[in-house]
Amino acid sequence: MLAGCESGDLARFAPPGIVKYEDLAGDQPVNPNVARRIEERREEEGAGKFPRLAETPDEGDRPEKKPRKELAAEKAALVDARETLAEEVAADRAGAEAELNRDLTAESDELKTRIDADSAAAARERRDKLVPAEQHPDREQ
Repeated sequence: MLAGCESGDLARFAPPGIVKYEDLAGDQPVNPNVARRIEERREEEGAGKFPRLAETPDEGDRPEKKPRKELAAEKAALVDARETLAEEVAADRAGAEAELNRDLTAESDELKTRIDADSAAAARERRDKLVPAEQHPDREQ
């Protein structure tokens, strides 16, 4: 184990902010974007510091637990919401299945027949409204 630590190349295990990014490049110039990010991180409060384990939260810092009755009420409400949602999903799926089972070809043929009949009626109306050229009021005689 000591042989592994002798190299001193432990920088790769250090958290961000501890590693000196500009040294990693060696003789190469630093990328301007990387240099900008380095400067931004250096300006952050507490950048590059290890956390103080003495300041970690303890039992006194934990949030208060909810009473069991309140948790049971929330759980019951969530279960009811889940069941309602499951029923709505089942109804949606049944509706979608019914749509897939419809005979769209027959409906399409019926619609086409109605459209053709409407088009013929419209053409008849246009023909009936046409005035022969001899009887047109704007024509000079």
